[in-house]
Amino acid sequence: MDLRVLEYFLAAAQEGNITNAAASLHVSQPTVSRQLKELEEELGKTLFVRTNRNVQLTEEGILFKETAENILMLYDKAHSRMMQDSLEGDYYIGAAEVESFSLVAEKIRSFRQKHPKVRIHIWSDYAERISDAVRLGTLDIGFILHSVDTMQFETHTLSSESEWGVLVRCDHPLAAKEAVTMEDLQNETLIIPENSAFQNEIHTWNNDAVVNCCYYTLVRNAMIMTQHGIGITVCLRMKTIPEGTCFIPITPIRTAGSMLIWKKKPAYSAIHTAFLKEFSI
Repeated sequence: MDLRVLEYFLAAAQEGNITNAAASLHVSQPTVSRQLKELEEELGKTLFVRTNRNVQLTEEGILFKETAENILMLYDKAHSRMMQDSLEGDYYIGAAEVESFSLVAEKIRSFRQKHPKVRIHIWSDYAERISDAVRLGTLDIGFILHSVDTMQFETHTLSSESEWGVLVRCDHPLAAKEAVTMEDLQNETLIIPENSAFQNEIHTWNNDAVVNCCYYTLVRNAMIMTQHGIGITVCLRMKTIPEGTCFIPITPIRTAGSMLIWKKKPAYSAIHTAFLKEFSI
């Protein structure tokens, strides 16, 4: 399989039209059509549903699209590393949306002052997705909370811990409390993290299983759900919260530590090594 074929495939998927895809790639329409047909024969899968004018991805095509994007991203990163003779290129960081990211932000600021030609990419997601991307190699490093199995990664624990609490509307009866217990939340609809480790931890805070739940991966959307009266968000303390809501800590105090994770390798890029030095690693 040629990398150009992946480019043809992604262009056709984006344009929804083989003629337009060929024009964007500056190749002939028959060339793109032939290469896509050969790709389907090689994979033994139908990637597109074709009509007289357009093409549309099949379910197999949607799955393959993510694979093709990852392959090209890895190639671009490898090519960039081989071509650079100084600290210049792209560095990909996955980050949980928590207040302790400020520690990483400060290191990014310091790193960029020393190496202004390095372009930093921040990908916000939850811990399982970040660890999967680091394992795959599409992310260089991940900033996560202690919520996934990290045995296969190199790790560096950060000193700051974040406090668990709940986000409620200011007109909710619990808003008058300085702290809430799990008993206070028994009859409430809770919006809790999708992360399985956090779900298990939250369930251990109370002898009874928490059953009336919605789930979130990124906390910003969960906060909006609370703002609209859908439920109470169980989350880590944030400096910025939606208007009309308030954060109340959980008692007894519950905290979550944060860490950096990166793939175990015999050697690392100069950019990655320099970034780790910001943390004295």
